[in-house]
Amino acid sequence: MLNTLMLSGCGKSEDSKNQSNTIIGSWEHSGYVYTFNEDKTGSYTAYGSEMKFTYEDDGKQVKILYNGNTIPGTYEYRIDGNKLIIKDSFGSDIEYIRK
Repeated sequence: MLNTLMLSGCGKSEDSKNQSNTIIGSWEHSGYVYTFNEDKTGSYTAYGSEMKFTYEDDGKQVKILYNGNTIPGTYEYRIDGNKLIIKDSFGSDIEYIRK
């Protein structure tokens, strides 16, 4: 006799749970939006203008290379719940909220 157990739920999938602790997704601060895609591409949108980029992420720093540039910018960051906190070039923390 073969017994089968089926479980279902409406919780988040394991993949979406894991993404909640990553930079992947869209983040907004005062009209500015960073979008980081899984394929290491992204975009930065500010008041209707969009700049595309590629990025490298080690979980503490993100290196962003905007299309047309030859030197990436490196930014320290941390994720706290639904907030992406990036240290800007002046050393200030800027909080972006997950969209």
